[in-house]
Amino acid sequence: MKIKITKGIIYRIIISVVVFWLADFILHTIGVGESNYYYVLKFVNSFLLASIWFAVFDSKQIYKKIIYALIFGTWVSFTYLISSYSGLVQFFGIDAYYSPPPFVVFGIFLSPLFWWIYHALVFWIGIEVARKLVKK
Repeated sequence: MKIKITKGIIYRIIISVVVFWLADFILHTIGVGESNYYYVLKFVNSFLLASIWFAVFDSKQIYKKIIYALIFGTWVSFTYLISSYSGLVQFFGIDAYYSPPPFVVFGIFLSPLFWWIYHALVFWIGIEVARKLVKK
């Protein structure tokens, strides 16, 4: 299977990453804020998974997009929680809390389940925005 990376695919990747990353950044700015490690990890993961989506799958079927977005949300939430709060980052000399901070937006405490739903939803929105803005 040969994968051809076109300008359209590159633009779609960029748009979906920007939509996801900015939405996530804005929500954290409204809430409790985060470390640079968090923002870099989210950027790298969103770029990697958007690249896989647009270069390999890129289906128009809504259920495939939703399934991939749920996989994305799971991956992004899991990699952050496991790497920053398991002691892995402390091994590399980066300070992190020993447990995840509460996810607070406008003074409301949200469970980690909300992180997963939010990451999946915003990534799916990024895929849709990229598809609407950049035609093949």
